Amino acid sequence: MYCSKCGKEIHDDAEICVHCGCRVKPAPFISSADETKLARFLLTFFLGFIGSIIINHTSLKPNGWKSRTLAYFFLGIITFEIYPLVASICNFSFDENKPSNIGYEKEQ
Repeated sequence: MYCSKCGKEIHDDAEICVHCGCRVKPAPFISSADETKLARFLLTFFLGFIGSIIINHTSLKPNGWKSRTLAYFFLGIITFEIYPLVASICNFSFDENKPSNIGYEKEQ
């Protein structure tokens, strides 16, 4: 196989040309929903209730849902930070169609 940018020969399985650094195969597909879930996880995992506040005031907030900011704060204290850890991990399985999601409540 040959690089489309520099024309040099590269391995057939190569994704990036070793000579010029040009990508020769498309990057793996990551959906924007997965990126949003990852961003919510990172915010709540590292910042706890502050991350929850950020989520509620940005485009990361799921439609019709709001993050349980006070739960992150108070339950984090009571459970020695176990609740925020579990709720952060549950951001990966968040589904707007479910009636209940850990760490979130339906807006009224």
